[in-house]
Amino acid sequence: MTTLAWTDELALNQPQMDTTHQEFVALLADADDALPGPEDRLLMRSDALVAHTVTHFKQEDDWMAATGFAAENCHTFQHQAVLQVMV
Repeated sequence: MTTLAWTDELALNQPQMDTTHQEFVALLADADDALPGPEDRLLMRSDALVAHTVTHFKQEDDWMAATGFAAENCHTFQHQAVLQVMV
């Protein structure tokens, strides 16, 4: 499997969001690097990735709500779909 690698092309030029996305990419790589290996190592890294993603998506959803971004927007639904797959 090819793991996503952070590149400047992924940058949004919004420092807080770019940092969060860089952390996500690093956690994804950590989970990928856990294989092959003991199952508990993969579970620990997967749990860290899921926890980060839950926090990340809540932060984005809160920002969208605070700025009047439409409540029925598709991006929030995308967050929900991704979390359903991850959890």
